Amino acid sequence: MYELANIHFIFEVVFVGLVLSVDSFSAAVAMGCKPFSKKEAFRFAVSSGAAEAVVALIGALAGSQVIRRFDAIDHWIAFTLLGLVSLHMGYEGVRDLLGKEKKDEKLDFHSFTKVLIVSFATSLDAFGVGIGLGISQKPLIPFTVSIGFWAFATTLLGLHLGKKLSSKVGSIMSLVGATILGLIAFQMLKI
Repeated sequence: MYELANIHFIFEVVFVGLVLSVDSFSAAVAMGCKPFSKKEAFRFAVSSGAAEAVVALIGALAGSQVIRRFDAIDHWIAFTLLGLVSLHMGYEGVRDLLGKEKKDEKLDFHSFTKVLIVSFATSLDAFGVGIGLGISQKPLIPFTVSIGFWAFATTLLGLHLGKKLSSKVGSIMSLVGATILGLIAFQMLKI
C-alpha cells in the first residue's frame, strides 16, 4: 500500500507540473517564430520556469486570504498582459507579411521585458494551484520543482517547435502566434 501511495504522489507531482506548463509551451511556440540564440532560448526557459515555480510558491504561502482579495482581478491582469503582447505580435506579423520592415533591419528575438511579461502572465494559473497546495498542506518543494522544471522544458520545446514552423511559413507564424496568445488571454477570462 505504501508503494502505491508513493506512485500516486509522484504521478500527482508530475501531472501538476505538466498541466501548468501548457500555457508556457503555447506561448513559447508563438514566440519561437522569431530567430533566437541558444542563450535567448535558455533565458526565456529559465524565466518561464522560475515564474511558474515562484508564483506557485507565493500562492501556496499566501493561502486563502490573498485569493479572496485578488480572485476577482487575477484573470484580468493575465488577460491584459497577454492581450497586449498578442496585439504587438500581430502587428509585427502583419508588418512583416506586407514587407513593411526595413530591408537592413535585423530581426531580433523578443525583448527581455516581453519575455518576462509573457512568463509571468502565463504563470498566473500557478498562483491558484499554489493556493490549493497550501490549503491542502501538500509538500511544497516537490510540486514547486516539478512546476518549474516542466515549464522550463516545455518552453524550450515550444521555442524550437516554433522555430521549425516559422522557417517553413515565415511571417504567418507571427500571426498564428499572436492568435494563440490572444486565445490564451481570452481563456484567462473564463472562470
